[in-house]
Amino acid sequence: MLSRASSLWFLALLLVGCKHVPTDKEREGAEIHYELALQAQRLGNVQDAYKELQKSLELNPDYPEAHHVIGILLHLSFNRPEEAIAHYQKALALRPSFSEAKTNLANVYLSQARYDEAIPLYEQALNDMLYPTPFIAQSNLGWALYKKGDKERAVQNIKAAVTVNPSFCLGYRNLGTIYEESGELSEACRYLGRYREACPDVADAHLREGACLAKQGKMEEAKQSFTTCEAKATSQNLKDDCHRLLEAL
Repeated sequence: MLSRASSLWFLALLLVGCKHVPTDKEREGAEIHYELALQAQRLGNVQDAYKELQKSLELNPDYPEAHHVIGILLHLSFNRPEEAIAHYQKALALRPSFSEAKTNLANVYLSQARYDEAIPLYEQALNDMLYPTPFIAQSNLGWALYKKGDKERAVQNIKAAVTVNPSFCLGYRNLGTIYEESGELSEACRYLGRYREACPDVADAHLREGACLAKQGKMEEAKQSFTTCEAKATSQNLKDDCHRLLEAL
């Protein structure tokens, strides 16, 4: 007869062996719900996107793309970072070479100031020759390095990112911020100007460049920046900030 311990071990093996494997029909259904989620996300319907992803994962719990996208929604739309981390980690367990998931997991860690966990993930994504948007990982790697105190490597990485993608607004903004916080106003204004050139319809770009110009004593140029900022602002808070700074001049 089997001992009690052996019986439990045998039962555990049976349970593992009984894990449900999605049928072809279930996989197809999971893909359909995933595509519906992407459509809803593109339209800004994040609740509908989330519901479709839940349905997708109910049909196929081992669908890495669905785990990845639901992680994005949980992090950026619902502000539930720990749940997002769990889904990104599941996606990577299912597909270890999933560079987009590595970058987005690192983004959560970056937002939590967990730089030592974020940096290796960005570096791994950058080693993937097939990763389609390396400038995102490289710029965020630079920002993580800057927050850790390594300004030189930070600037190198972010400059490399905007070289790869000259219209990458966040890269220019971060370079402007780094130089401004370092007291290098000339360089700060130069990169904030590049931010405004790359993203002329973004009110924040005009606001930041205007504030930098004001610090340089270029009041007429700063006024023009704040005026444009107020005209382009889509939120009342930002519009009020632009107006307040314009009035202060």
